[in-house]
Amino acid sequence: MGNIRENVLTFIGNIVMAYFIFGEGTIERPLMFALWMFMLMMGMDWYKSRRNHTLS
Repeated sequence: MGNIRENVLTFIGNIVMAYFIFGEGTIERPLMFALWMFMLMMGMDWYKSRRNHTLS
């Protein structure tokens, strides 16, 4: 649960920072950027948890 909370906070931060970087006054590009980054973070968390799993 802690990882999800951290990822959501980072997602919100990515939207805010991308809004200032793209600076078009629209939310579409920053939202797409933040969604791609969110998927990347969740994929990395999933891969990390999958790699550490053992059958013993």
